[in-house]
Amino acid sequence: MALALTLTPATVAVGQTFTAAVTGAAPAEVITFTYDAVAPQSATADALGNASVTFTATTSGTVVAAGATSGAATASLTVTAAADCVVTLTSTPANPTAGQPVTFTATVTCDGVPVEGATVVFATTSGSLGIGVTTAAGQATLTTSLLPAGVNVVTATVVAATTTCTCIGISATATVTVTAAENCTVTLTSTPAKPTAGQPVTLTATVTCGGAPVVGATVLFSTTSGPLGVGLTNASGQATVTTGTLPVGSTTVTATVLAATTTCTCVGVAATATVTVGAAPTCAVTVTSTPASPSPGQPVTVTATVTCGGTPVPGATVLFSTTSGPLGVGLTNASGQATVTTSTLPVGSTIVTATVLTATGSTCNCVGASGTGTVTVGAATGLTAHPACYRLSVPPLPWAFATATFSASGATPGATVTFHLDGPAGPVVCTAVANASGNASCTATLNIGQVLFAGYTATSGGVSSSSTLSICLT
Repeated sequence: MALALTLTPATVAVGQTFTAAVTGAAPAEVITFTYDAVAPQSATADALGNASVTFTATTSGTVVAAGATSGAATASLTVTAAADCVVTLTSTPANPTAGQPVTFTATVTCDGVPVEGATVVFATTSGSLGIGVTTAAGQATLTTSLLPAGVNVVTATVVAATTTCTCIGISATATVTVTAAENCTVTLTSTPAKPTAGQPVTLTATVTCGGAPVVGATVLFSTTSGPLGVGLTNASGQATVTTGTLPVGSTTVTATVLAATTTCTCVGVAATATVTVGAAPTCAVTVTSTPASPSPGQPVTVTATVTCGGTPVPGATVLFSTTSGPLGVGLTNASGQATVTTSTLPVGSTIVTATVLTATGSTCNCVGASGTGTVTVGAATGLTAHPACYRLSVPPLPWAFATATFSASGATPGATVTFHLDGPAGPVVCTAVANASGNASCTATLNIGQVLFAGYTATSGGVSSSSTLSICLT
């Protein structure tokens, strides 16, 4: 009976095993199988004349089976290229900074076809980073922020896979260079540089990451006494808060980042600034008068100068008054001066008080501030009443019995001279204002009883002078 040789399978991939089996051998006959350059294998035929061996495929070629009794048989084996398992590894972002999350993606394919469900271990020379399982697209991912600054070689290795390829142990590497983390910097300034108590101060915190502004960061401004407020950084990385509550003296203000979206670690980063607040400026009111030594009845201009820390306060309303009552109200000009003019001050020293009623636009609290000045009005000197005579009216009516002209010299120019019958407290018959030479005169109509007085008195500024009153003889 002739030998027959069968290969199962007849077509295999490199590295795959196949079975060479014969029939028709003599029972107990030794059959020798020869394939390629591998060592020949022998098998003893069973009682039915069957024998078989297993080979690992290397190349396509002829397989020969031969026995001493039954002769030889041949069969052809076809060997295809082995399926190729490929692993690739990428990282995102390409240039991370220390502490920044990096995502690694391992892609596993078998002859270009994604391998789903493969288990991939991601590791560096320092140890494992974690495990991922491939998706339907053959991709397994891992995200980590633990890579240190410098060059990091990451390896992705398949540890389990169900595929026609031999994927277990296949790996890929990627080199990730991590740069040092960028610095988050906070600076703090205050405006104005030298505030006074109660003056608003604007505090500005500037937040940058590697020199670039950090937009939308939340910044807390505080002192040891508590928070001053919260600000949000703008496109320039600046957050501000304005306060007028800082006390006199040096205060340390801290600006702390509470929240920020940036590649830097900004949360908790802070800066301090020392703000020195000076005492509030004093509101001062000074009072002067012109002329310095007025005469009785002479107009006096009283001037109040209002300043805040030495700077004029314009637009302030000032009340001028004495113990006898108000003299008038004035409004300060650009030089901080308000004036009032009066001719009612009595002879002697009078204290004039200037009190601020309203004031705006000043850092001082000027309302209620006051100042005083003493105005001394001198007594009139040289007042002399001259003899007067009366002429009978025609007809001489009882109520218009006569007319008389009264005169005085030596009065203060511009002062009022009052003419009385029968002494300084007697009835007033007329008044006159002294001219530039100090002369004053007036004509009065006298009734029948007034011509009986033998004299009259002229008064002005607290002084008096008397003279005679008689009938005119000419």
